[in-house]
Amino acid sequence: MVTMQARKNYATFLLLLFIGLACHVRPLYGQTITYYLNIADFAQSFIEIPTSNVFVDSTTIDSSYLAGRAPIFDVNNIQVGTCSASFLSMQTADGIFTDISNYLAADNGLIVTWFTPTTLINLELDSIIHSMITECTVVVTTKVGFSTVFGQTFDLIVSSDDQKIYFQFSRIGTIF
Repeated sequence: MVTMQARKNYATFLLLLFIGLACHVRPLYGQTITYYLNIADFAQSFIEIPTSNVFVDSTTIDSSYLAGRAPIFDVNNIQVGTCSASFLSMQTADGIFTDISNYLAADNGLIVTWFTPTTLINLELDSIIHSMITECTVVVTTKVGFSTVFGQTFDLIVSSDDQKIYFQFSRIGTIF
């Protein structure tokens, strides 16, 4: 049997633990981590995986399946990891649809994957690469070794210019 005193001690412990944790929570809104990759490096690494229609009367007019990877750099131009992506594009009478599977792994333990479904104007390489542009919420759910960001949630904005793809991670919520 648990005594009344033991219950009071347990309740006091839980209250103090809650107060202690609440005092150490750090809000992280507004803090960002930014990486980039060079489009030329990314495009140079591309491989093409053969595609073909399964049925003769398929609704798919044309298709391509490309994959590539490139080093990512931080704002100080220091290589800090790798990004890879695969692009499955299918053209039908309704347009060109692309499913992009993205993977980014940084040396600080930030490892995320995300998917980007999109439509394209053509199947040219430049159009395919720039289709990575998106905004999504990602959670660092993979841990390899030490990670300061494991379990954290980020708003990810992927943008580009003529030479680079940018990955801007903004923390959402709080961590302990």
